[in-house]
Amino acid sequence: MPQGPQWVRRESRDIGTGILFGLLEKIMMNEVARLGHARIVLIEDDLESRESLRMLLEEEGAEVVAVADAEEGAETVIRELPDAVICDIDLPMMDGFYLIQRLRDHEIRGNLTPSIAIALTGHDGDEYRLRSIGEGFQHFMTKPAHPDALVKLIQQSLSSRALS
Repeated sequence: MPQGPQWVRRESRDIGTGILFGLLEKIMMNEVARLGHARIVLIEDDLESRESLRMLLEEEGAEVVAVADAEEGAETVIRELPDAVICDIDLPMMDGFYLIQRLRDHEIRGNLTPSIAIALTGHDGDEYRLRSIGEGFQHFMTKPAHPDALVKLIQQSLSSRALS
């Protein structure tokens, strides 16, 4: 009998700093990965958040490239042309709005299918939500993002994109 998703806690050590941190890890028991082989670029400056989101998305079947800043993120999304982009808004030096503007400009100039773009931020006010949508993100989520809600949002967005 198929079992639903289960969460386990695993400790991991950051190779660069030696910092030990706990991660919640989703174990899929007899279930098909919900994100297939979706190509996702994740831009998040917080190491622990970036790694836990990367692990979650990979365990759901996605191919993930995770980077820490908007400049590297912009270069990566232009090079990779991913199915989806998940981007923190508050990044060092240049914010997520800069990244989405560069991505959308590249897509328009190249007549490319737009990537699904999800703004991920600690700000929950309407100002950030409206600006995010106005700048080119299709979706807005506040941190901490609930893992199941994030995966469902990506899954539904990719399904809708495939139908159009």
